Amino acid sequence: MDRFELPQTLRRSSKEVQEVYATAHESAVKRFGTGEEAERAAYGVVKESYELAVDHWVPKQG
Repeated sequence: MDRFELPQTLRRSSKEVQEVYATAHESAVKRFGTGEEAERAAYGVVKESYELAVDHWVPKQG
């Protein structure tokens, strides 16, 4: 996934977060096809370890 295809909050986040999302999104597209369901699934994976800090994702504390 190209960096410029990422949603804004992910573009402002670290490469690590971007890679987690991209990998999860690719997997979700294979399972659900393109669209909102794949995006929700990919965000779900990101939310397991990261939280939104205003305009970018940061690792969860604790």
